[in-house]
Amino acid sequence: MSESAASPDTPSRPEIVRDVVIFQVKLWLEGFKDVILMPLSFGAAVIDVVFGGSTLYAVMRLGDRFERWIHLYGALEVESEDAGTEGPPPSLDHLLNEAADGLEDQAMGQRQAEDARTASGGEAPASRDPDSRSRG
Repeated sequence: MSESAASPDTPSRPEIVRDVVIFQVKLWLEGFKDVILMPLSFGAAVIDVVFGGSTLYAVMRLGDRFERWIHLYGALEVESEDAGTEGPPPSLDHLLNEAADGLEDQAMGQRQAEDARTASGGEAPASRDPDSRSRG
């Protein structure tokens, strides 16, 4: 009665690990933002009461922009792949996903090189310089 294959919308293990790491980083950044904004907003309120102005609301806008950039629950949404559309600046999700993709590509490249070496006889090259092997 149990289904052996996961449904197409069920995330794979690497996706879950990646999302939990990103989520933890974002939670840490949210906490850091809160710790910084507490005294900053209090100071801005004091400045506004004493001198007048809207410093407190500028601090609130800063916090709102930062929160939108972090996009804490972004893993719940499917990010659009349209590169040609003009929109808001990339969120932290987008930047972290690009970094993770780069690391995965790098790891895949190393794995493919190791597989090719194993398939060609299992010998590691004597030098990293490809030209040094042709010289004898």
